[in-house]
Amino acid sequence: MTEQVTVQGVGRVEARPDTALVELGAEGRGESVEAALSIASRAITAMAGALREQGLDENDLRTQGPSTYTMTDDAGRVNAYVCSFQLTARVTDTARAGELLGRCVTQAGDAGRVHGVTFVVSERAEHQRQARMLAVADARARAEQLAELVGRSLGRATKVTETGSGGGPPRPMHKAMSLSMESAPDVEAGVEQVSVSVEVTWVFAD
Repeated sequence: MTEQVTVQGVGRVEARPDTALVELGAEGRGESVEAALSIASRAITAMAGALREQGLDENDLRTQGPSTYTMTDDAGRVNAYVCSFQLTARVTDTARAGELLGRCVTQAGDAGRVHGVTFVVSERAEHQRQARMLAVADARARAEQLAELVGRSLGRATKVTETGSGGGPPRPMHKAMSLSMESAPDVEAGVEQVSVSVEVTWVFAD
C-alpha cells in the first residue's frame, strides 16, 4: 500500500462586485468619411462629457477608435461610410451604472450605442485568501476520510499545489442598442464566486 494520499480541495467565497465596466459606443453614417466621422465624434464626445459631469475623470475613461468601413449596394458601389468609436467607463459606484448609461445615450442621441455592462471584483486578494483556506480545509477533510477508510491515520503534508483560481463569468447586460434616459434599465451587480483549487499530499502517520 502506498504510504501517502493525494487529494484535491476546492474553496469558494462569494464576493460583491465593486466596479462596473460600462461599454459604450458611437456610430456615424454619412456620404463621406468626414461626415461619418463628424457624427461619431460628436456622439462619443457627448458621452464622455456626460460621464465627466457625473464625477468620472480621465483615469476612468478609455476611448478606442475611430474604426471606419464602407457600405455598398448590390452592384458593389459605395453608398455610405460608417465610422465608430468605443468608450469604456469604469464606475466604482455600481448602483449608478444604469443611470450613467442612460445619461450617455441621451446625450449621444441616435448615434449612441450600448455594448454591455460587466461587473467585476477589483480587489480579490482577501477573497482569494479566504477561498484558499477553505480549499485546504476541504482537502484535509477528504484526506482524513480516505485515511480512515483504509485504517490509517493522517500525518504531515509533504506537498501542496494551487491548481487554479478564478471568479464567476462576466455579467453582460445589453448588446449594441440605443437607449434613452427613461428606458435605461436598473442593473444589479449580484455576487461573484471567487474559487481556489489545491492539491495536497499527506503521508500516513502510522
